[in-house]
Amino acid sequence: MNREEYFAKVAEYKLLAKHEVGQNFLIDSNACEKIVSCIDYNVGDKILEIGSGAGSLSFFLNENNTGADLIDIDESLVLKLQGDFADGNVHPKIGNALKWPLETYNKIIGNLPYYITTGILEKVLLNAKSLQKAVFMIQKEAFIRLIAKINTEDYGPLHVLMAYRCQIKREFNVPRTSFSPAPHVDSTVFSLNVINDDIDTAQRLYKLVSGLFLNRRKTIYNNLGRYLNNADKANEVLSLCHIDPKTRPQNIDLNGYLSILEAIK
Repeated sequence: MNREEYFAKVAEYKLLAKHEVGQNFLIDSNACEKIVSCIDYNVGDKILEIGSGAGSLSFFLNENNTGADLIDIDESLVLKLQGDFADGNVHPKIGNALKWPLETYNKIIGNLPYYITTGILEKVLLNAKSLQKAVFMIQKEAFIRLIAKINTEDYGPLHVLMAYRCQIKREFNVPRTSFSPAPHVDSTVFSLNVINDDIDTAQRLYKLVSGLFLNRRKTIYNNLGRYLNNADKANEVLSLCHIDPKTRPQNIDLNGYLSILEAIK
């Protein structure tokens, strides 16, 4: 099946889209090709596509001889792709991205549903120990929150984790008209280039920061005292790190949290 015929078939799936799991099928083949090109293929790459859906990105992943695993929780769509690529380079499988083992993949790509965007990013950054690069598409508004700066209301544990593990880059926007059925918002494609593969430290850091953000309106002293169950120890740690006890969690950058982690250790 050629490119035009394939994407005409994808467009027909709009009547079967399940809104409860965020299904909107990308029907702009040029956008799909551009998204997949962002993954920067290399010989020997082990690639995973999260949420393969009706196969919009899968079509172009299949054209590369490197191959890829494709996972989706919708059995009917997985069966479609197994038929589409029966003799291809990609391997469609039924799978939940939040439970799928990620340790062996060095490249990950996907169009992420809004309601589990944060969960998938956490899963990838905390478990994909071989990861070199990821390319994702999410709602444009969600991306704006994802790149929130320190001292802002949206800044939180995930921002600290991303700063530790990778560099984030906006690649390009995709208009809502590129989807069927069309969502109410545009989307943004972005890449994550890994700069630190120390998963153990990433996991300890994220556990710490998540605990210290449980009540972002309170001071870091109060939150750390509760986290350590020891107010005196909290004061000692903050003193060692030269952090004002009255500072709030959203006012501390990656280096500050790393210093707290090291002082506790």
